Amino acid sequence: MAETRARSGLLTALLLAVACLVSLQAFVPAPRAESPSLRGLAVAASVAAAPGVASAGDEYLNYNMTGEFTPFMVIGYFGLTTFLTAFAFGSYLVLTKLKII
Repeated sequence: MAETRARSGLLTALLLAVACLVSLQAFVPAPRAESPSLRGLAVAASVAAAPGVASAGDEYLNYNMTGEFTPFMVIGYFGLTTFLTAFAFGSYLVLTKLKII
């Protein structure tokens, strides 16, 4: 019995060690400092893209999930709950008629 416990402890330690080695591969090294030439290219690219961003249209999007009641939400709520209640009641009637429940 003691030999079995020793083997299970050894197996557990081995599995834990393998799991640790596999999880170490998930970590990446810290980023290195960028060279000044690359940093300058990134700044130049962002400045070149800025006029396109500044001229983007500011249009209003009708977003339904802001917490206010809308006709779509009220009709959808009552329509869906009514349909699901009728479906559940119909299923109950069919199952009792077939003597399943």
